[in-house]
Amino acid sequence: MEYASQTKQQLANSLKELMGRTPFNKITVQNVTSNCGLNRQTFYYHFKDMYELLSWIYHNDIFNEVVEEQDEQWETAVVQIMRYCKANRAFCRNTIRSIKKEYMEVFLQPVVHTWVEKLGIDLENCKYISKDDADFLVDFFTTAFVNYGIQWVSRGMPEDEAYVISKIKALLRMVYHGTEKQKRIAI
Repeated sequence: MEYASQTKQQLANSLKELMGRTPFNKITVQNVTSNCGLNRQTFYYHFKDMYELLSWIYHNDIFNEVVEEQDEQWETAVVQIMRYCKANRAFCRNTIRSIKKEYMEVFLQPVVHTWVEKLGIDLENCKYISKDDADFLVDFFTTAFVNYGIQWVSRGMPEDEAYVISKIKALLRMVYHGTEKQKRIAI
């Protein structure tokens, strides 16, 4: 691991540790750097602010590891993300409790959009639905999954992986059934 990546990871680990007991909006750059033995200048060399560090954590801890693997099945991605959230419960819940929902959406929307495209909803190549409608459905499900995930973490992550996967599969069946039905009745 190169030096810059190691330093970023030190800062990330420090913030995650602090967020185990302190709300994000109460943590300062000085708190993060003092906790890991670095200085403020080092922080600002790598990140412009605390939100950029938080975004970096989510992208590196979850999304680069889970979502970027193109061969991975979507079920595996769901399980890995849910397990990460449960293993880092305090960090994830603290993030949602401490910052505006809009910030969480900024972190999550682009990655979840890519993930939704991987769900196997091959609507773009479906001759029974327009590209515009397919794009709308991907955007719709992206928003739905982001909001569901935020609520799931806020509620204490009560549903397990199998339950959530079964509900996503039910949604997929409805979408596929709808496109097949549309073909038969020419909506």
